[in-house]
Amino acid sequence: MLDIDYQILKIIYRTNGKARLKHIQEEIKATKGIKIPLSTINSCIERLEKKEFVEWVRYSPLKLTEQGSDLAKELIRHAQLLEVLLYNELELSAEEAHVESEKFNLLFSCNTINKICEKYKHPSECPCGDTILSSNNCYCENE
Repeated sequence: MLDIDYQILKIIYRTNGKARLKHIQEEIKATKGIKIPLSTINSCIERLEKKEFVEWVRYSPLKLTEQGSDLAKELIRHAQLLEVLLYNELELSAEEAHVESEKFNLLFSCNTINKICEKYKHPSECPCGDTILSSNNCYCENE
């Protein structure tokens, strides 16, 4: 998955289906510091739609499918568990751990993320205070 696809899924998830293209563009600019053209965002959404992660009627807010919602939750969970690892093992501040975990969470397999979850005894909160999400595909929920 591309980082921009992850960013879009995360924004749609966190806005509860109220995100529009312009809102996504503004959120990415605020978090990443770059202005992505609306045409690029549109192409990404079309790609996510083909994979059945997103439902989109043009000029309407975007909605995640159940599969898209589960994927967004699982990817957010990956970042949160990496945040736990960075905070505990490298003694980064909660804010630093959060920023760094977002940079490379797509590089880790679910298996590795689940090992981090086990190592820290299935934490319920990440260092920044957010509740660690679980999805239908969450290894911890299936144990």
